[in-house]
Amino acid sequence: MEAVFASTRWSVVLGARAGETARREALETLCRSYWMPVYGYLRRRGQSPHDAEDLTQGFFASLFEGDFFQRPDPEKGRFRGYLVGALKHFVGHHYERLNAEKRGGGVQFIDWSAAEAERLYTEYDLPKFDPAEAYETTWALTLLARALKRLEEEQRAAGREKAFAVLKPYLGSSPGRGEYDVAAQKLGATRTNIALQVHRLSHRYGELVRLEVAETVADPTEVPDEMKLLLKALRR
Repeated sequence: MEAVFASTRWSVVLGARAGETARREALETLCRSYWMPVYGYLRRRGQSPHDAEDLTQGFFASLFEGDFFQRPDPEKGRFRGYLVGALKHFVGHHYERLNAEKRGGGVQFIDWSAAEAERLYTEYDLPKFDPAEAYETTWALTLLARALKRLEEEQRAAGREKAFAVLKPYLGSSPGRGEYDVAAQKLGATRTNIALQVHRLSHRYGELVRLEVAETVADPTEVPDEMKLLLKALRR
């Protein structure tokens, strides 16, 4: 059984002190988790899509080049709060000298296109939020997307890929009239069986969301409060 509290974002950073390879692996992990929150924050600060992409890439490159991995202290609070503080410092002190090719040598730590970032920025309706709200909301949506991806991978490994594709739209939302009947016909099952499968998937999805939340805190006792903040961010 998977450990309930896997490595936290703090422990990812602290583990990066083991050497350059560990630093790069830690940075890739942080990029995957926080690229969109950082990008969304910068767009709401008035940056163009191109400049927001350059700044996001430059920010993560600066973490790798600087002493970020040596300074963090879990006692200072939530990791994402610490990270956005570092981002504000970066923008305030380095923007005028930012050059995508010079900072990080054009290194792309993860495969992320500007078009994809801007599509998600619009899809998440971030223009209606202030920068801090955009950061928190995108963090929440990114976390949910990671949990959903993990659930999809579990279902694929169990040979239930087709069923998951049919039932995924019902996770977190109530079915419309007759929709379970249509799903039952597609999967050769009864309506009652479809409802049971959706219930089980929703329960597992909730567990995976909690696992993702647990990876962002240093103390497991903080998970309930983080779950409340997650729901608050999604209700904006």
